[in-house]
Amino acid sequence: MNLELSLEQYETLLKLVYMGDWVISTLQAKERAEDDSDNDSRFAEVVRHVFNQAESIGLGNIVQIDQNNGEPYLTREFEEESGLVDILEDYEDEVFWQALIERLAHRDFLRHFGESSISEMAIEERIEKETPFHDKWANEFHENGIESLKT
Repeated sequence: MNLELSLEQYETLLKLVYMGDWVISTLQAKERAEDDSDNDSRFAEVVRHVFNQAESIGLGNIVQIDQNNGEPYLTREFEEESGLVDILEDYEDEVFWQALIERLAHRDFLRHFGESSISEMAIEERIEKETPFHDKWANEFHENGIESLKT
């Protein structure tokens, strides 16, 4: 299969592959810490393949090869100049706040209604009754950040 991309499109593809690899690598590191399972190398193979094409199309200045292991990587300068670091930091922040809101809302929903009562609710009713808990925490964190969280 051949995929024809302009230089600008290929640079965008490099960014997308980098960000996808960053997410997958983070999850795989967690899995390794939890159960020492072998990780699927399909993702790494695609990253290598896409990054290794950079030199031949004129983007060798943003992809370098590690002299120790032969693995290609984006240069630190490109990561910073292209905004990838900022995008990933914004992504981490968004995931943090959304997960915190969802977990606290679900905790409060369970405490308020109880597991057995919730299990008898239709999905629409669950959503309707859990939404106020979600809204409460979303508003709280929007207004005060984590200042009002207590142990």
